Order: sequence, then structure tokens, then C-alpha cells
Amino acid sequence: MKIYFAPMEGITDGIFRRTHQQIFGGADVYGLPFHKLTQSLSLMTREKRDVDPEENRGIRVLPQALTRDPAQLLAWLEYIRELGYECGDLNLGCPSPTVTRWGRGSGMLKDPGYLQSFLDAVFSRPLPARLSVKTRIGYERAEEWNRILDILGAYPFAHVTIHVRTMREQYTGGIHPEAFAQALQKGIRCPVYNGDLRTPADFAELLARCPGTEAVMIGRGFLADPALGRRLRGGPEATEEEIRAWYMALYEGWAERFHPTMALGRIKKLMEWPAEGNIQRRRLLRRAKDIEGCIRAVTEA
Repeated sequence: MKIYFAPMEGITDGIFRRTHQQIFGGADVYGLPFHKLTQSLSLMTREKRDVDPEENRGIRVLPQALTRDPAQLLAWLEYIRELGYECGDLNLGCPSPTVTRWGRGSGMLKDPGYLQSFLDAVFSRPLPARLSVKTRIGYERAEEWNRILDILGAYPFAHVTIHVRTMREQYTGGIHPEAFAQALQKGIRCPVYNGDLRTPADFAELLARCPGTEAVMIGRGFLADPALGRRLRGGPEATEEEIRAWYMALYEGWAERFHPTMALGRIKKLMEWPAEGNIQRRRLLRRAKDIEGCIRAVTEA
């Protein structure tokens, strides 16, 4: 089983990725937050740092691009190839209104005709690097998946990550694992399942429903339980010592790179995931004035 760690903007930067691998491991590939491409391909400082091979020394990462322009995507693939990366990922999954209103991310799924012409243009020539894609199963309705699946299946993607929700369902609507089973049945190239894998029980249920599953992508489940990847491989749960070391290393890394106040804000944002549903823990977390108070909120409540 191959496990991808889904990128989450503002959280899963290089400090986070390296620290997670050192303490917990369990992820084969770490996705990079997407590069929002422009005509000049001028990346922001944060984006350049994120894709810098030195920022990712010792770990395997997957750069990701957000665009609806074939020329931009091809130029970006050339750029990441020059940095030493063999594959880049096309984002057709982001449901943010600031992205979809421009027909990017999952907004491109609203117009399957354009999606097909876009991919025709991209694959009309040899690619500078391999291309994978992350998609949702539709814009408005799950019934759109048949058309999207037929389109994606016609191109030689390195792999296809399928978030089993529509754009409208964002991250909290019901999931449609039957859409992933359909991709397996149609022989989609290297399918990767994505959607609400929070526990080993969720993973076992997925394998029972889709026994051909060979790869998964996990995002929020990793934030709530950073040891989830190794648990899925039969390893132990996180110890309290590991949890303390995890948050302390992240805080110190972010405080050095940014500022202690910003680092504490990032830590609190990250800690909201294991505090989900625990009112006492969330209250302690809000009141915490320093990193020790934050760690106590998570480990003691």
C-alpha cells in the first residue's frame, strides 16, 4: 500500500514534512501545496522555498500546480524537472470559491468539454516530466463522474487521485466510495483513494469495499493522528513523548523561520484537529498562552 500525505496550505510546509517523517514516518510521498501559476510563471517566495530540493532533503515530495492554461502547465513541468523532480500533479480538486470562480481547481470540472481540450493540448507533445492529477468526482453532482472518468482515463497520467466528493460537498459532505470502485472497475491508471480516512477502521472498511485499492491519500486524518500512516502498516500508536516532541519541534522550527507569535498560531490551528469534538480540550487550547500550555491541552484533557 502506498500512502500519500495530502498537502494543506499554511500547515504542511517543509518544516512540517521533515519533522513528521523523522518522528512518525508512514507516508511514502508528501504532496506540496499548489503553485498558483501565472503567465510569467513567477512563483511567490514561499512557493519557491517549498519546492526547493534543499527544503525536502531526504523525503519524497510531489509538486502541485493550479492552472487552466496548457502552456503554463507545460512550462511549470519543465521548471520542476530542472529542479530534479520526475512528476508534477495537476490540481482539479480545490473547491475554494476564489479558485473555482476562475475555472481552476475543481472549477474546471464544470466544463468537461474544456477539460478535454485542455488535456488534449497538454498531452499533444512529449511532457518534460510525468503528470499526475487530483480530482473530485463532479462539480454539482456525483452523476457527473461518468463523463469525468471517461475523460481522465484517456490520458497517460502517472496516477489519478480521486477525492470522492463533489465540489459542492467541499470537505464535510457525504463521501461516495462507490465512485472509487467505479474507477477500479474501469481500469483507471494507478488510482489513489482520498476522502475521510481517519482511523485504521476506516481503512479496513475501504479495503472491504474496494479490495483492489493500492494507494491512498490522507490529509486531515494525519493532522488528527500523525502516527496514522505507521498504524495502517501495523505499527504502534503515537506515544505522549512523541506527541510532545512533535509539537515542540514544529513550534521551534516555525518560531525560528517566522516569529514565535506566528508559530504559536500555527500550532493552535494544527491542534484543532485532535481537539475536534472535545470541548474541554478546545477550551484549554484557546486559553493557552505558550507552547507548553498548548501541549497540555492536547495531552492532558
